[in-house]
Amino acid sequence: MKPRTLIFSLFCVYLKWEVVTLLFVATLVHSPEQCFGRKEYAAEGKRWTEEMKNSAKKLGVKIHGAYVAPNEHTFFLILESDDFKAVSEFLGPRILTHHSARIFPVITFEEAFGLAFIKELV
Repeated sequence: MKPRTLIFSLFCVYLKWEVVTLLFVATLVHSPEQCFGRKEYAAEGKRWTEEMKNSAKKLGVKIHGAYVAPNEHTFFLILESDDFKAVSEFLGPRILTHHSARIFPVITFEEAFGLAFIKELV
């Protein structure tokens, strides 16, 4: 091992590498015509729901909650990931082709009050 490589390796071990994950709230709205409750889409919706946990795990996405407001034709997902691309891949064609999506990165109230510009006000 070259001296530079050894020094870099030791430096990396010395540093604490921390992966920052983000929380996302996804709101997915579909029309009654695109509803997974319709006969022509029911099998597809059931398959996605059954594969959801495995798909998320493969992509490094943690599902904190998955909810539906059936009368409003709206899904709500609370997801955690260090990669927005993984969240997009998780939702993928099955969901994103049937739904209009709004995906928000969110923080807790405690984290919000820790923001520098808010600390200045308090």
